[in-house]
Amino acid sequence: MCALILKANAQEPLRTAWLTNPNPHAQTAHIRPEVHSITTQAQTVEVRSAGISLYYFGPLQTPADHVERIRQWQFTLPRFPTPQTGAHLSVRPDIVGVFVNGVPMYNQLTTSSYQGQNLWHFDSVAGSDDGTFVATGRPRDEQHPITWGLLEKLMRDGSAHSPLIGFAFDGYPIYGPWGMVEGKLRQMRSSYRLRQIKRRTHVPDGTPLTPGQYGPEISAEFPLGGFVEDYEFSLGAGDLDKFNGRFAITPEYPNGTYAYFLSTDGAGRLAFPYLLAGQYFGKLSTEQLTQAVRDVASNDAPILNENKELIRLGASSQFELRVKGETLAAGQPIRLSFQARDADNQPIRHLEYVHERPLHLLIVSDDLAEFEHIHPELVAGDRYDVTHTFKHGGRYRLYADFTPPGSAQRLETFELSLTGKLRAAIPLQADECWTKERDGLQLTLTTKQPFRAGEDVEFGFAIRDKATGKPPENLTPFLGAWAHFVLIDETKRSFIHAHPIEESTAKNVKVHAHLHNAQSLGDPPSEIRVLTNFSKPGLYKLWAQFQRGNEVITQPFTIRVAEVATPSKATISIASDALKLQVGANGFAPASLSIPAGKPVRLAITRDVESNCASRIVFPSLGIARDLPLGTTTIIELPAQPAGELRFTCGMGMYKGALVIH
Repeated sequence: MCALILKANAQEPLRTAWLTNPNPHAQTAHIRPEVHSITTQAQTVEVRSAGISLYYFGPLQTPADHVERIRQWQFTLPRFPTPQTGAHLSVRPDIVGVFVNGVPMYNQLTTSSYQGQNLWHFDSVAGSDDGTFVATGRPRDEQHPITWGLLEKLMRDGSAHSPLIGFAFDGYPIYGPWGMVEGKLRQMRSSYRLRQIKRRTHVPDGTPLTPGQYGPEISAEFPLGGFVEDYEFSLGAGDLDKFNGRFAITPEYPNGTYAYFLSTDGAGRLAFPYLLAGQYFGKLSTEQLTQAVRDVASNDAPILNENKELIRLGASSQFELRVKGETLAAGQPIRLSFQARDADNQPIRHLEYVHERPLHLLIVSDDLAEFEHIHPELVAGDRYDVTHTFKHGGRYRLYADFTPPGSAQRLETFELSLTGKLRAAIPLQADECWTKERDGLQLTLTTKQPFRAGEDVEFGFAIRDKATGKPPENLTPFLGAWAHFVLIDETKRSFIHAHPIEESTAKNVKVHAHLHNAQSLGDPPSEIRVLTNFSKPGLYKLWAQFQRGNEVITQPFTIRVAEVATPSKATISIASDALKLQVGANGFAPASLSIPAGKPVRLAITRDVESNCASRIVFPSLGIARDLPLGTTTIIELPAQPAGELRFTCGMGMYKGALVIH
């Protein structure tokens, strides 16, 4: 336990303030605890370790995922940090810095969220506190002296300035909670405070959410402070700024430096936001942040010149695509990097998880013969990245399907032209037989009515074992549903992403599945039913995707959609006291309505656009579900309700609304 607080070089602590292991044994060098090496370059300092330490630094060193292998961490930090004068970069979603013992500082505030939506994030540190935890997040009486960590040690009395415990990836130091303010030693106080809210309907920046994105009601089960989004920055409420740091004189920096501080409460427990508060104070590029940490033992080799930008698309809109790699050619790995921005042109970090992913990317070739359904993930710089290798040269269309906070589902499209080996175009022809065989399975598409534009069409998809004629036993949910269906017309202007209809056993209400696991979905259906709507006639390519065991199977069909039907429309009288509701491509409008408690209510719901998510309205708690025919108004009588909130959804569970009853 000797020398936990190091006498660092006052000129450059970034080179000297590390706990190192001097064991020179070459065969075990890669698995030694503490820091293995520090290498100084002209502008950077490189630190290597296995992420193993003899000292416990508290819950902030605990990874969200456990990896069954030895890591070989390489941290690259700017040697001469400087303040950022423009927009500040968000912290990485996984690791935000490194402790002086070479263990990563894991981001504990984005690991899990309410209902898996990625909008209301559980504070995992607070969630593990039973009221007896001390600064390390572990009960004092369970700690043996040998396992006492640095955070526990530095919290004991506050008789001196806290030691330097690590560095953020912008190069600035991070200290324990005790520092100097105007020449006096004091426990640094965070300026983050609980929001004065009664309902979780807005995120801290003021963005109003859609009803389907609301957080849970504040209760004993979900108390205020259980979520990261329950907090807001209050200028002057504490000693630290919105980054959770301040300019300070420290033992290692006698001339002063910007520094982050560990925040704790009056009882000495860890307190929100703990270390860093969402953004870095120092100047840092996205490329630097991407390279700040790397596991060199990983098999995931970086793309050659992956930071070389080949093309940028949609830069003038609120959603852009940057294509990076060695060359824009078939057969070469290419990095597809997406970023969504809000109305103030600020990057949107948290996209809503819809069917278990924040962004669904569908890629099709110009002749619709090639199809990929892949999922970019959040990376440094608030971007969503995925690496993809296109099989052939030629033109491809990309469809990005995502849902920002406070918004309905959005679809953005891009076109890419790649060099490389071309293949002959495959003409699109309607299938004469809708039964396909592959991998020992018989896959059949059926419909009770003609595929015709302008109408809601319900079709079925059956999966059978070819040998037995029975449904296979090893079907598993794929992205929270028994199947996914993508339909694109021959002009590639009409795009449909549809999901199965499921029967609710609780209320016997037919609704579309918007669930996320096999237990909630129940047993596989004998036939998967889908309700969709085509905006125009013509040839459509349909891809049915499902999962057998761990294998995702994609089966294409080509269908012809007939001309639009023009039936006469009935005129419906709408009472003057009816509440009017529109439903269309952007969901319900308005998404929230106020109604009086204890009185029946009449809703007049008008659907005037072709939208696959708008053909049905469901009130799950009441067991009410009604079809919404295109171009008409549907009247629904709701019984008197007690004060509270009554939620409703579209038939697919994608669009959501609420009646606020008071």
